[in-house]
Amino acid sequence: TKQSKRIAFTKLPEECIIKIYTVTGEHIRTLEHNDTFNSSEFWDLRTENNQEIAPGLYVYTVEAYGKKHISKFAVVR
Repeated sequence: TKQSKRIAFTKLPEECIIKIYTVTGEHIRTLEHNDTFNSSEFWDLRTENNQEIAPGLYVYTVEAYGKKHISKFAVVR
């Protein structure tokens, strides 16, 4: 079977919005997290159009309670 590729965003607040961008600022996916018990949200490395993302550097924001956290991650194959 094909291994499913995904990453986890961890230590999230109960409710937040995760937005993922390319390093050039192109928005590729928005994830809504709303879970009282699990502080992680998984992403299948696919765009809003269900295309697999390319290897490279990505930027993401986590917005909750009027605050925004910005960070980045790399995808290597």
